[in-house]
Amino acid sequence: MIGFFKTVSMIIGLFLLIDGIESIRRFSQKPHFNGPDITMLLLYRIPNFLGMLIPSMVLLSTLMVIAQLTRHNELTVMRASGLSLQRILIPFLMGGMIIAAIHIVLLDQIAPGTNRIVLKLEDYLIDRQVAPATQAGDLWIRNGQQIIHVNHADPVIETLQGVTIFSFDANRRLTAHLEAKTAFRNEGCWQLVDGIEYQFLPELKIHPFQQRAWEITLDPERLTGVTPQPHLLSLTELLAIINQLQQEGHDVTRYQVLFHRKLAAPATTLTAILLAFPFALRLPRSGGTIRSMLLGILLGFAMFVLVDLATALGLGGRLPPILAAWAPVLFFCSIAGFLLLHSATPHNQK
Repeated sequence: MIGFFKTVSMIIGLFLLIDGIESIRRFSQKPHFNGPDITMLLLYRIPNFLGMLIPSMVLLSTLMVIAQLTRHNELTVMRASGLSLQRILIPFLMGGMIIAAIHIVLLDQIAPGTNRIVLKLEDYLIDRQVAPATQAGDLWIRNGQQIIHVNHADPVIETLQGVTIFSFDANRRLTAHLEAKTAFRNEGCWQLVDGIEYQFLPELKIHPFQQRAWEITLDPERLTGVTPQPHLLSLTELLAIINQLQQEGHDVTRYQVLFHRKLAAPATTLTAILLAFPFALRLPRSGGTIRSMLLGILLGFAMFVLVDLATALGLGGRLPPILAAWAPVLFFCSIAGFLLLHSATPHNQK
């Protein structure tokens, strides 16, 4: 764990240096440029940065620790005392589980909030005026077997103007058509006002009304017609958005890929340990630390690239969302398992 935190501190320092220079270059000519806000911007970017690179940092720190143990003959003593590679690996995996737990909390609870703050700070620094989504026009919503059209929506006071509801049966036959001048939300329930309903099955029936209850869930965010960005949402919020968009008939591939990517990220951290362990055992004692750092950088880069590539294929619809998220984990885990089995053979235990 100490080696991991040293690696994290080193990489965060490099991140602050490089991103700080880039942020100064990017915002120095903007009207609201100032040192404190740039500093806050950099600090709030750290959780998202760590969320992407924790597996690579775990891999690098594991390689460095094993190289140090090999260099000081500690690993040789442990092997000579009868400890198997699997037994030596257990403390690394226990530490990895702690880091994986931190990783999922970081991705699920911390990074979405800090990403929102980063967007607000960037808008302020470049003086970008973001109009509040107080009104939406020509809004289409799918709710189960209903298709709803709204001429004008105000999510702030939760009122709708010009509501039309088309209801269908399981065979996609139109069963009812309802029109209402307005709708409003009162004590958590929606009410339709001054409308008329046409029922077509089994025969035409017309039912005018002054006011009637409307069983539907319409949150203010849903009335804006704008779906939030996935990196601003927690796992539970992502799942809710996926279910909502599926009910409305929208494509949810992007949200599904990033939902499963968040679930797979902690497993990637554990896989990094399994992958680093057999590689570190093959490093020679002379120059092992330097070699481990170089190898760790190369393996971490390869892991990052493969994860990013699989995610891009998933977002493009070339891979199923679950496969796009978990394929890199399974790929590196299979390589690690193969190398561990060969490292545990008597030929490699000299």
